[in-house]
Order: sequence, then C-alpha cells, then structure tokens
Amino acid sequence: MGDPLRPNLLTKMRASLAGERDAVILEALRGAGRMAYDELLAAEKARDELAAAGVNLWDAPPAVGSQLVAAWNAFVLQTLGQQFLDADYSANPRTVGFVPAVTFDQVSTWFSAVEGWISRGRQARVNPDYDITAELALPAALPAWAEVEPCPPEHLAALLAAVPPVREHVDVALYSLERAGVPAGRQPAVNRLKQLAAEAAAAADYAVGLRSVRYNAVLHELVENNLKQALELWFHAGQLAAMPRLLDDYRPIRPSGRPDPATLPGGARFDPWCLTDRLTLKRWQKDRKAKQAIAELWQYDPDPAATLALKAQIDALVTAGDIAVFRTRDGSSCYYECPWSPLYEVRRPVRVAGRDLRVLQQFALRAAADEVAQGKPFQRGIVVGPFQTTDEVEYCDPDGLH
Repeated sequence: MGDPLRPNLLTKMRASLAGERDAVILEALRGAGRMAYDELLAAEKARDELAAAGVNLWDAPPAVGSQLVAAWNAFVLQTLGQQFLDADYSANPRTVGFVPAVTFDQVSTWFSAVEGWISRGRQARVNPDYDITAELALPAALPAWAEVEPCPPEHLAALLAAVPPVREHVDVALYSLERAGVPAGRQPAVNRLKQLAAEAAAAADYAVGLRSVRYNAVLHELVENNLKQALELWFHAGQLAAMPRLLDDYRPIRPSGRPDPATLPGGARFDPWCLTDRLTLKRWQKDRKAKQAIAELWQYDPDPAATLALKAQIDALVTAGDIAVFRTRDGSSCYYECPWSPLYEVRRPVRVAGRDLRVLQQFALRAAADEVAQGKPFQRGIVVGPFQTTDEVEYCDPDGLH
C-alpha cells in the first residue's frame, strides 16, 4: 500500500479521474486524534483505581465519570474514522491518499468531533469538580451517518472491523461496573444497561449471519442497518457504563427498523400503500393516477429497504410518543405528494432521516421518483412544515407522462 501522505503523480491522476478528494486533512486529523487512545488508557486506569479503592461509579466524583465518558466517545469516533480510511485504502490501493467524497465527509465528521472529547477528558483529569453533564446532554449520539445509496462495500467492511474493539470495551466496562459493587436499588438499572448491550450484540451478530458471498442489495442494506444500530447502541452503553447515574433519566434510542425481506417489493407481505396516510387511503386506492404513481414509485426506488427502514423509524417514534400523527386546522392529514404520507408533529426532540427536529415541528415522509427516468436521483427523507391545506395533488410522475 502506498503512503497516503506522499501520493505519486499517477495516483493523483487516477484520483482526479475518479472524482476523489485529497485525504491529507483526514490524515492530519487521524494523527492528532491518536491521543484518544492515551485518554482511554488513562480512563481505564482511573476506573481500576476506583475499583481497588472499593468505590463504585455511582459514588465516584463527577470528574471521574466525565473522564470516562469523554475518553470512550473519543475512542469510538477515532476508531470509526480510522477503519473507514483504512478500508478505502485497502479496497482501492491505486488511489491511496484519496477517498470518495462521501467517505471524506463521513470520516471528517468523526475525526473533527474527537478533539472536543479529548479536551473534556483532559479537563476532567485535572479538575476534580468538573462535571461534563453541566455542559452537555448525555449520552451523546453518534454524528449522523453520511447518506449514500448503496452503501459502498468499503464502508461495510469498515463497520465490520469497528465492531470487535467497540464491543470488547463495552463488555469490559460492564464487567468493571458490577465488579466495583452495585448500590442497593441500582441493580434494575444495571440490568437495563446489560439488556442494551445485548441488543447491540444481537444486531451485530445478526449482521454477520446475513453476509453472503453473492451480492444482494437487500441483504447488503440489512447488514448495514444492523451494524449501524449495534454501534449506536454500544456508543450509548459505553457512556452509561462510564457514568451510571445517567441511567436514571435514560430513554433508549429508537433504532431504525430492520425490514423483513417478505415486506419488500416482490415479497409475500409487501404492501405498496404502506407509506400512505391511513385516513385517506381509500381515496387514493380508488384513484387510477394514484395507483399508477404508487406502482412507479416502487419501480424507481433504488433501495426499497431504506425507504421501509425510514418508515419503521417513524412508526417507532409514534409508538414511543416522541412524535404524533398531526392534522391541520381544517382536518387535512396527509402530504399532497405521492405517496401521501401522514403528517407528524414532534413531541420530544428527535432525529429523523439525518435531521434534528424540535418540539412542535411538523414533518412528513418523502419518497419521490420525479424525473428518475431522466437521470435525477430518487428523493428519500422528510419534508418539514408547517403545513397548510391545499387542493393540489402531486402524483410524482417519473416519466412526465401524466
């Protein structure tokens, strides 16, 4: 493998032709971020010293928990960034030192966040009164995943490579938490934390079991979703194990749903109207143009599993009470565009389709095949309100024939 900091002229030419970006900034961030491993070692030492003194993490000074949380978050983000860079270099040795734009954006997001956690870990090490929760809402979530369809094989390889070190450190943290002694009345909280870690492990194991020597877009998507879910859950679990008092107010994250292949187009239980508002469903099912538009939507959707995963995420948020189905003042309940999604209103701050939504914001799911036949991308995500009633109906015709 070539030196990413000293690419030759031929490497630069290949990268330019492939539209890849120079990774020199990422390599600099990688080098600086290696301090995350020193912080993790210091945090583990502090954890061991606490256990040797017979002090559990509930009774530990806030600075100790703050140090452990900051070190853990820096470690996970540094690990993910390094795995993504190395996976790309291994898969594309002819352009080492350059990466696709989507990989650049993802790795940059992770590496850029490492510095802040290292700084907070250092502050906690020198100030026994430091309490990270006075500054930040915890547990923190992983930065948003870069949206790309389909997920590049290199990204999948990187996710798989990141799982063992993250999983191992969570297991050690859980063992240490119980070894130090659990105060009276706190065991149910520890049990919930162990359940969270078990959910992450199950998602990762399921992803590994889904792998196949033959490429299949549906399986590829399911593996990706499960690995991301596992890492998101472990990221939270590591912070909760570091500062277990956070468990008192912890509300589990709502992972994206894992679509059952039978519910995808062509499957025995596929419902082409699954995205449509239930209150107006019969109206659309009687509309010839609507039926044609729904059929074309699924025909042109390059990744139905991702669309159904987004719908499953929204449904889970409704079930949890984080969002609610919404109607306008005069009773309109769906978005005007195919597939005529229900309208939703946010009850608690949430993140949907990579967007942070605040209380009382309105949104609807968007899956649009407009002009796909003309080479433009399929639109999948959400559209944010406020919404007003309209008589306009958009059938999202990809061919422009209606």
